[in-house]
Amino acid sequence: MNVFSGRLQDTLPQTLEYSGEFGPELVLFLPFVHWLAREGLLEGRRIVTYRGMRCFYEDLACAELIEKPDARRYVPPDRRPDWLPVRNEHDFDGEGRSSRHFCPDLRARFAAVPLACGLDASRPLLIVHNKYVNEWGRGPVNHIPLPTLDAIFRTLKHAFVIVYIRHGMSPPEGGYVEDHNETLPDLDDRGLLRRHPEVFAFDDLFAAHRGATGEADLNRFKAALLARCHRFISSQGGGAHQIALLSGSLFAVLHRLGAEEHWAYAQGYYTFHARVPPLLAACRGDAELLQAIAMFMGSVVIDDRCLPSRGAAGILTALSPSTLRQR
Repeated sequence: MNVFSGRLQDTLPQTLEYSGEFGPELVLFLPFVHWLAREGLLEGRRIVTYRGMRCFYEDLACAELIEKPDARRYVPPDRRPDWLPVRNEHDFDGEGRSSRHFCPDLRARFAAVPLACGLDASRPLLIVHNKYVNEWGRGPVNHIPLPTLDAIFRTLKHAFVIVYIRHGMSPPEGGYVEDHNETLPDLDDRGLLRRHPEVFAFDDLFAAHRGATGEADLNRFKAALLARCHRFISSQGGGAHQIALLSGSLFAVLHRLGAEEHWAYAQGYYTFHARVPPLLAACRGDAELLQAIAMFMGSVVIDDRCLPSRGAAGILTALSPSTLRQR
């Protein structure tokens, strides 16, 4: 243990409790406690997180892992614990990459978790992650609307096995705590999926897995499914943050509004938290997202890394995160 770690050992509380939304937990708290474990600073300490998050922490040598049933709420950076080395995920407190973060390899960690959901393995897997919630009191902002989803499915469903994820499409599961979001009218993406029977609904896959195995850990199932995939389309938010932690991915994110455009996508944790950062197309709206989906055609996975075809280079340049703020 070095001198700095020795000082931290003396000042760090015995109970490390996370409160807040899912995305910042993965970006700020999870890497910190894994760094503490690597430094030998977790022994004798408790970790307190939310119900359903055990799978992300259970390999750590801590005294106790506690899952609280409390509802998640947004906690602003200035109200987060001062023992966190970084408190603002949007700019990393202006200091950049933290030396006190160690990001677990979620792909290696969960890829071997068995799945019993009857997922078709005849074509490469592609995951579409959507959300439909009230953001900033303005209604749904960063969501993929039905016409755009329809175009994505029509274009890609014969080349890939597509799994569609939107939490809230089915009644909520009791085994984990979701971010607090105002309930909105149904998006009717179920109706769209009926018109595309080739596309799998995540909720149906999880129900099949749970029925076959009796295992009701939704986050573990989701992490195992994501770990098997190298091609992703997602709306902005916590789901995208989780995808960004998966090494070697090809990733298109729909970003209409949000602080990630200032730093996170182009210079921040999207570029350094994964062992091999994702190749990222940052899309300002539906037209750019539909432009981005062409980059998945002809892509191949080599040495656990998804490589687009040569023709996709222009798309990645045009939709570079570094130009998102100017578009």
